[in-house]
Amino acid sequence: MPTSKDPDAAAVDVPGLVLSSATMALLVFTIIEAPTYGWGAARSVAGFAASAVLLAAFIAWERHAAQPMLEVGLFRNMRFSAASGAVTVSFFTLFGFIFLITQYFQFVRGYGPLSTGVRLLPVAVSVGVGSVAGTQLAVRAGTKLVVTTGLVAMAAFYAWVAATISATLAYGIIAAQMVVYGLGLGLTSAPATESIMGAISRAKAGVGSAINDSTRLVGGTLGVAVIGSVYASVYASRLTGTMPAAVPAPVAAIAHQSVGAAYVAAGKIAALGHPALALALHHASTNAFLRGLTIGALVAGSVAALGGVLAGLFLPAQPATLTAYQAEPVQTDQHAPD
Repeated sequence: MPTSKDPDAAAVDVPGLVLSSATMALLVFTIIEAPTYGWGAARSVAGFAASAVLLAAFIAWERHAAQPMLEVGLFRNMRFSAASGAVTVSFFTLFGFIFLITQYFQFVRGYGPLSTGVRLLPVAVSVGVGSVAGTQLAVRAGTKLVVTTGLVAMAAFYAWVAATISATLAYGIIAAQMVVYGLGLGLTSAPATESIMGAISRAKAGVGSAINDSTRLVGGTLGVAVIGSVYASVYASRLTGTMPAAVPAPVAAIAHQSVGAAYVAAGKIAALGHPALALALHHASTNAFLRGLTIGALVAGSVAALGGVLAGLFLPAQPATLTAYQAEPVQTDQHAPD
């Protein structure tokens, strides 16, 4: 290991950092802007193509860099790649869930920020329970089974949400759904993290930890971008088709921004003496939001289901043994004084 006096200790892979940042920035920007310009528009297609080129350039650079920011060779180990993918999928669905459910609670159900946070507690508690249980079950039943079960539970949660969501759904059902999701996330994240760390030697533990954190950040970022953009596309399309024709064009433009903005616009219409029109706009925006939430849930559930298939195919049946984890000894500084 390099010491503090070694010039390589402070080496920074600047080209790799620039390429990775540019890739994520362009990809997320393209996804976010796609609902406005169209997913198949030339601007969107060019953005996705450029992101792919930048990603390929990043991988090529990292493979030949003397001090790579990311050791891409680690992903040749399918155990490492599958576990990293499971963590990425988990946080993709988590951040997508948070994006959708907070809007549902605050706008559609009218809960305040604190009330919304309290109603999200079933997720937090069940994640903690699932994480503890997942680690123990992985030793007994195997990492493959536990992680796959967790991802399937998350997919089932989104399917359940898509099938039942409404503006008046009882909170008891919502809480039960959140428990299913939280347990699935807990069962997935802890054993998958162990699998990531168990797939590499102790000398590369820092690398494994950094990649584990990166998968969470990438998954969460893409979760908000993808699910948010899918929801926005469906919401705008649905609202356009169901909005009353009597709604003035400036008000309609405001309503298309978000369901919250639509509710504010409906309130202003009512204050001007048009309660029936305001109520129609309120109903149209609510239905458009619920439709967008439903499609967003189906997308997130499909991603979770795909993650479950990959975990079932490539994750090891059992956690790594201590011997395998320590296969490569930690290097020490042989020039240190006695």
